Amino acid sequence: MSSSATAAQHLPRTEARSLSGHEGAVLAVRFNRDGNYCLSCGKDRTLRLWNPHTGAHVKTYKSHAREVRDVHSASDNAKLVSCGADRQIFYWDVASGRVIRKFRGHNSEVNSVKFNEYNAVVVSAGYDRTVRAFDCRSQSSDPIQTIDTFQDSVMSVNLTKTEIIAGSVDGTVRTFDIRMGRETVDNLGHPVNCVSLSNDGNCLLANCLDSTVRLVDKSSGELLQEYKGHACKSFKMDCCLTNDDAFVVGGSEDGYVFFWELVDAPVVARFRAHSSVVTSISYHPTKACMLTSSVDGSIRVWT
Repeated sequence: MSSSATAAQHLPRTEARSLSGHEGAVLAVRFNRDGNYCLSCGKDRTLRLWNPHTGAHVKTYKSHAREVRDVHSASDNAKLVSCGADRQIFYWDVASGRVIRKFRGHNSEVNSVKFNEYNAVVVSAGYDRTVRAFDCRSQSSDPIQTIDTFQDSVMSVNLTKTEIIAGSVDGTVRTFDIRMGRETVDNLGHPVNCVSLSNDGNCLLANCLDSTVRLVDKSSGELLQEYKGHACKSFKMDCCLTNDDAFVVGGSEDGYVFFWELVDAPVVARFRAHSSVVTSISYHPTKACMLTSSVDGSIRVWT
């Protein structure tokens, strides 16, 4: 048996528990930095903090006026940030549940939000074709930077120490080097609804609306591989790599989760995770454990 086939046997495919509480579609679920807790958000306008390893619901955060599209935890777990259809970005204190600040500037729904590594800056991506950056240390609610070179909605944003990387319905993944003030454009030719980074930082993974996940070399822009078999035509859905970068993971509109071997791209595992669209996938930073969420209103923990 090949080493990849052996490794595939240990992929998380057994449902450990379900996290219940959201009413309606769950649009995102995310592990925190150390993988001990997770955050979820959805159509019911709430954010929820969980211990996915025990199933305990820790806290609910309410302030958004419409559905919440994305949530991200600061690396010290003290703050979180969320965004949604009400055009606002909320900066929260985790322990008290208090909104510290509402960042404004987007003039349409906000799809994706991230802290930078030092938790000092929040970056968001929206339907208004912009990526905006906000300073958490300032008292201002207005953006400190706006990137408006996209031709269509920006669906996903990721950060490295020196870069902002965003994927758009215009078919591009754009990388902005903050220090150099330089923009690099990778045109994938199909609408991009999710961008994630490999754990070694060398590759970009893009989920495209032609039911294809594409792996791109981050420095050269070379298309390294394509992963197919799932259905992704009209929904925003996550893709990511396992924590060892050996497998690509993606959801499907029919409720399935797919695992592909990174290098040669065969489907090494697929299973029915939900009764409807798999909206998001979050892989544990250090072990074979995975979270999935769905339009069916459920969050599931897989080991």
